[in-house]
Amino acid sequence: MIGALRHTGFRAVWVGQLLSQFGNAAFSVVGLWQLQLHNPLLLSVAGLASMLPTLLSTVGGTVVDHVDPRRLMLTTDLLRGVGLGLALFGLVASPALAPALIIAVLAINALGGAFFGPAESVAIPYLVPDGDLPSANGLMSTTWQLSGAVGSALGGAALAGLGLRLIFGFDLLSFWFSAAAILFVIRLGTGAPRFAARQARQAVHRRENPQPFWRSLYSGFGALREIGWLVTLLPLILLANFGGNGAGIMLPFWVRHVLHANVAWFGLIEASWAGGMLVGSILTGVVATASIRRVVGAMALIQGVLITGFILAPTPLVAAGCLLVAGAANGVVNALITTLFQRLIPEDVQGRAFGLMGTLMSAANPLAAIVAGLTLRVLPLWWMWALLALSSLGLGWGLWARLPDRLPAAPVSTAVVEPPAP
Repeated sequence: MIGALRHTGFRAVWVGQLLSQFGNAAFSVVGLWQLQLHNPLLLSVAGLASMLPTLLSTVGGTVVDHVDPRRLMLTTDLLRGVGLGLALFGLVASPALAPALIIAVLAINALGGAFFGPAESVAIPYLVPDGDLPSANGLMSTTWQLSGAVGSALGGAALAGLGLRLIFGFDLLSFWFSAAAILFVIRLGTGAPRFAARQARQAVHRRENPQPFWRSLYSGFGALREIGWLVTLLPLILLANFGGNGAGIMLPFWVRHVLHANVAWFGLIEASWAGGMLVGSILTGVVATASIRRVVGAMALIQGVLITGFILAPTPLVAAGCLLVAGAANGVVNALITTLFQRLIPEDVQGRAFGLMGTLMSAANPLAAIVAGLTLRVLPLWWMWALLALSSLGLGWGLWARLPDRLPAAPVSTAVVEPPAP
């Protein structure tokens, strides 16, 4: 997996995201814990704030197909930094606004992600040669997981010592750092001729296939319909996301009332999932040459079994161990599926297709947040986790049966890249 780090442009983006996602993870742990202390029902509001903006990923993907993805990533990080600055000013001026500002920041981060995510997915194949693409995707997944693991653990432990204002401030600085890293890539010129060629091809495609912007939002559907296994397994994917997000929103309540643990344990349990995905991401480069359908199918099955173990875990330590292994399985699945999409989707609709996938994968999330809050005192807390476990087992079987055995060849237009910097 280290091979992708030989390329200067990719390395700069990776380091920038490492710090940016660290700030997000620390803020999320601290913010969610603070909200459930005010009122557990605020967790549902926070979930909606975090998930509703992700439905705009289709819009973000369409914008990516009209602009340089690097510049869209830069603009998104700059705007998120401004939003965090205003929120920090509001917190200093009126600490009583803390719950509302926490929810607002979660929404700002999610809205930025709806544009940044598709842009990043399109840009990565232009920053590394095709042979290093699985490694690069594994590393980008590692970025989120490593930052999430460390940020969650330190965020939970540092709440009392640092205070909410410093957590706000650190998240703000992390976005400015990420923006600086992306600006460095643009100034360095890594992949510049290939990005320019992509923009020229996109302009020709738009001239030959003119359509209003709002109609082009749906152009990614055609590419996704061609991926038969995705269409077949989409209901199970939606169920898994529904269960996983509902369970994640209520995790601080679970830690406090089922495992009878404190905020430090919440941070560690949150970190265990992210740390497991880090391990899985590292393993991606090793298993990328094996049968994709067997590896991905087996990992999804393992995830379902370990989520069941989490439900039955008698102590916080056992619960953290189960999520660690389940997260490792999920990390492998995510990196290999992303690589598969990057090789299957035509270049002229990649942004829209990735944006549409982001919207589809998160379509059930706002409903999950609402249902989780409404059923908090009505249904057993484990029912969302059970739904995640069952859907993961179903996905494992379906992926094993439906995925291609090997990764397809890369498109010619993304097969060449500048040699790595010495």
